[in-house]
Amino acid sequence: MSLVKTIGRILPIAISFAVLVACGDKKEDKPAPIKQAEPAQVETPAPEPEQPAPFDFSKYAAIKNNSPVFLTTRAEVEAFIKDAFAKVEKGEANAIMFPNVSALFELASAELSSEGRAIIAELAPKYAQTNQEATFLVEGYTCDLGSVPFNDELSQRRAENVKAEIAKYIPASKITAKWYGKRMFKKFKFDTKEEYRRVNIRIQ
Repeated sequence: MSLVKTIGRILPIAISFAVLVACGDKKEDKPAPIKQAEPAQVETPAPEPEQPAPFDFSKYAAIKNNSPVFLTTRAEVEAFIKDAFAKVEKGEANAIMFPNVSALFELASAELSSEGRAIIAELAPKYAQTNQEATFLVEGYTCDLGSVPFNDELSQRRAENVKAEIAKYIPASKITAKWYGKRMFKKFKFDTKEEYRRVNIRIQ
């Protein structure tokens, strides 16, 4: 009986001791370390290939085309000038040849047509890329219908209107305007009267 009592006294003490030991051995739970996000990889852009310097046409002279042919459409002028500039850039020519061009007018009108403006818009800016040592000669003509005074005045207005249009692109000091009227009608051999109603533009 004494053994039972002894065990009864010891057992609670042993249990308490075991609990204390277990609690003392328990390790504190530590939070898992936070994984830092890796920095985003930034791709270095590939260097752009070096572009060749634009061809400098400003050291080349503009020379006129001595052909008696006059171009009367923007498409013709564009093709001619494109070829002339390409030859210089390729080293096949040492000067830029410019075509003779004509702006045609309606009967008794000094109003420059849209096609006439387009021709000038194609020609003059290209001339401005050269050394500009040459100049423009603008010549106004008429057909033989009407009086001499009327046609003199009409050819003058045509020439001056064309000069003013060219002067939008290059200095007016580079442009000389002349006019001839009816008195110059027989100088040319055009097929129709309409072809005499023109302003010729030449590089000289």
